[in-house]
Amino acid sequence: MIRAAATAVTEPHRRRESFDSVATLYDRYRPGYPSAVLADVFASANIGAGSRVLEIGCGTGQLSVPLAEHGMELVAIELGPSLAAIARLNLSGFSNARVETASFEEWPVPPEAFDAVVCATAFHWLDPDVRFAKSAQALRAGGALAIVHTHQVSGGTEGFSPDSQKYYVKWGLSNDPFFEPTAPADAPTMYAELDHRSEFVCVQRHRFEAPVRFTSESYVGLLGTDSLILALDETSRNGFLADIAQLIESGYGGELSRHYLYEVVVACTPK
Repeated sequence: MIRAAATAVTEPHRRRESFDSVATLYDRYRPGYPSAVLADVFASANIGAGSRVLEIGCGTGQLSVPLAEHGMELVAIELGPSLAAIARLNLSGFSNARVETASFEEWPVPPEAFDAVVCATAFHWLDPDVRFAKSAQALRAGGALAIVHTHQVSGGTEGFSPDSQKYYVKWGLSNDPFFEPTAPADAPTMYAELDHRSEFVCVQRHRFEAPVRFTSESYVGLLGTDSLILALDETSRNGFLADIAQLIESGYGGELSRHYLYEVVVACTPK
């Protein structure tokens, strides 16, 4: 979510388990989703009050809470026990929601089918040999798989990307000193293989752009939850984050804007 396509020296060391080590920061600094994105997920997947929904990789509840607020019967799965514990706290006011600690790949699919399986900014972490087939297995006939993928794209505060890239190179996070986020129109289409999966029909793709404003604290806090940066040793990680904080404070008056593209991909099982 933080950098869309940097040439990262440590890319092979990204780990989905790493988020659990910063669960409190994840809850504090990971943003939710724009209302237009939420509305599109609900409408495209045809879900609302009373719908039975499975959420994969709920984090601390960035999508879970809106699902529960809209009266859906929610089962959320989260791999990390610390993340799951915070998600339970965030959902504690909703009797229609529960969180289970498990990997989706190993989670036993219950006999009662779901109206929708949803996954926000986590589907790419799942085993490609399992994620589509098991999602279909969990759905009723005519049920929907809804995926939200977040791209960081060009836009936002002018000059910040090239100014910050030198610190990605300095701390071994990238070997490309000229990296820039891709233009929104050039962001890759996610999960194109869905068009050819026999388990699904009627694939829809919708895109939404939105700026997100940060202070130096909130941006550094967000960076501190990124799997790429978590792969650094503690000294390097702290040095990188300190450099970014100093850049924002001294060069950008303590705040900046970043531009995001949210891709909503929805496909249905045959009726």
